[in-house]
Amino acid sequence: MSGLVNIYYDLCREVEILELRLQDLEGDIKYSNQQVFKGVLPSSPLPVHIPFDKALMSYDETNSKIDKTFERLGQKIDARKQVQNILRQLSGVEAKVAYMRDVEEKDLKSIAEELGYSHVWIKKLSQRINKKLQDE
Repeated sequence: MSGLVNIYYDLCREVEILELRLQDLEGDIKYSNQQVFKGVLPSSPLPVHIPFDKALMSYDETNSKIDKTFERLGQKIDARKQVQNILRQLSGVEAKVAYMRDVEEKDLKSIAEELGYSHVWIKKLSQRINKKLQDE
């Protein structure tokens, strides 16, 4: 079980990283747009001559990186959904608590209420789950 939770966390981090990379590439595309369509560099207050073919090549490379990153992001999001579905299907109270706590990010009191157990029992169960995760 903990292997799946670790995979889930890793996928979440990878999705975050790819989303940040897309934001960075969007900044690069704005920079490339200025080169291609305005013939200026953001770092220079005066127009600078940039050969059109070089500016266009930079623009195309950035667009290609955006396409590849967006495709990879979609793959990671799909993989994350698959792991979520697997975790949802696990049986037993421990699996449910681990899923609700780690994936759905619910607090232990909410989990106890939803599952019909006492808060004290869910807290003990959560500690047991943590111990199992640390042992593996």
